[in-house]
Amino acid sequence: MDLCQPDEWVEQAERLLAPEERAQAERGVPDVRLRRLVGRAALRIALGRELDRAPASLRFTTGPHGKPALEDGDVHFSTSASADDCLIAITGLGPLGVDVEHVVPRRELDRIAATRFASREAESIARLDGDRRLRAFYRCWTVKEAYLKARGIGLSIPLDRVVVSVDEGPPAIVALDGDDPSAWSVEAFEPGPELVGALAVRTGGAPAPGPVGVRPLPLILD
Repeated sequence: MDLCQPDEWVEQAERLLAPEERAQAERGVPDVRLRRLVGRAALRIALGRELDRAPASLRFTTGPHGKPALEDGDVHFSTSASADDCLIAITGLGPLGVDVEHVVPRRELDRIAATRFASREAESIARLDGDRRLRAFYRCWTVKEAYLKARGIGLSIPLDRVVVSVDEGPPAIVALDGDDPSAWSVEAFEPGPELVGALAVRTGGAPAPGPVGVRPLPLILD
């Protein structure tokens, strides 16, 4: 979804938020504030549609590292934003995380990979050329972030403690620090032009839920 919304919509959407949500949005510069506010309102709208509840009635709690969850409800959700693009993922299967990034050239791509990724990942990326190399870097990054968000630990642990496949086949978690890779289903996808996304869901060894479907969210204010 697009985080750029008309002022009239934003003014109404702000009424959906709890005081603490509005306070958190206020911490940024105007553009950041606007994106945070729209993203949070959109999350409430998406969850309200999923649960058939009024968006403003939803109550949230947060984990030790800030991962939000519903106080009452058995659905799991995750959000991610890059520039003006936002993804919201919802499932009843188990904990999940989603990440999205704009694919833009990075002059220090090799240095970032060498210092932040596991050595086998950095070496695999370095063997690629051009656009394949750039997209492999972003796919590796987004899969890692999606998994860490699903765990509710974010970037509190180094990225090189999560090792993922880098080739162009279906992504997979190869090795985790203190977790079972077979308990997770991961998928990489392209939600839009020059965007790379990843989703990680803890299925507990059950079959993967199938391909990720990306669809627009009707931003209807109830």
